[in-house]
Amino acid sequence: MVNLHIIGVQKGGTTALSSFLDEHPDIFLLKNKEAHVFDDPAFLRATHKMQFAKNKYKTLSTDYQGQKYTLDATPITLFNPVFLAHCYRYNPNAKFIVVLRDPVERAISHYQMSFVRKQEAKNMLLSFLFEQLRLQKHTSDWRFTSPLRTQSYLSRGLYSTQLNSLFQTIPANQVLVLYNQDLRERHEETMKKIFSFLELTKHKTKAREIFKGESLPNTFINRLAKQYAKAYFKIKKENRRSWDTIIQNAQTLGDA
Repeated sequence: MVNLHIIGVQKGGTTALSSFLDEHPDIFLLKNKEAHVFDDPAFLRATHKMQFAKNKYKTLSTDYQGQKYTLDATPITLFNPVFLAHCYRYNPNAKFIVVLRDPVERAISHYQMSFVRKQEAKNMLLSFLFEQLRLQKHTSDWRFTSPLRTQSYLSRGLYSTQLNSLFQTIPANQVLVLYNQDLRERHEETMKKIFSFLELTKHKTKAREIFKGESLPNTFINRLAKQYAKAYFKIKKENRRSWDTIIQNAQTLGDA
């Protein structure tokens, strides 16, 4: 069974992290990295959901050679508590890793990706301003082309809600929350922390650039969009202190 999940966040460095973990001889990374099992509309419609999950995972693990961990890195899992609950139900003994990134940087990166993929036609400021209006028309629409996936720029940065849901669903001792900045600036120390969490021997992984080609054109509209995003998350009180408090409280309750 798949027993290791990188469940979030999108544009947080999950691709880089999965590639680092893939270098360890005791970790097998599923084909395509992101299995998209529990967020698959076909899974949500399926009568026998766990059998659907097993079958889909089987098609992505044909090269498996008995490694201790089989890794699925599908970062949208954290964004929806329904996906998260099904993921935990599939294997209650699995371990889960979350990588958080500054929500403003994450939102900008998400916008750039959607714009390049032609999933977004508006400029960044209008995209941020009208996000909630767009999404409220698709509250239960999880098709792979849904705006809930492609245009949820600010919504995905509301980490406090997602972390609270995470620790209400999964025991804290099965969860490791990291910060993207640590993965970038303290690579060796952060990887050592991950391998300790997984109870694996330390394995040397070469630090690599996590994000490539991400440069925001310095236009007036883009500067306004960035300032709007900063104000939005400040009002929502989304900051590292808040996230650390949620994590620490969950760990304290778990220890008790």
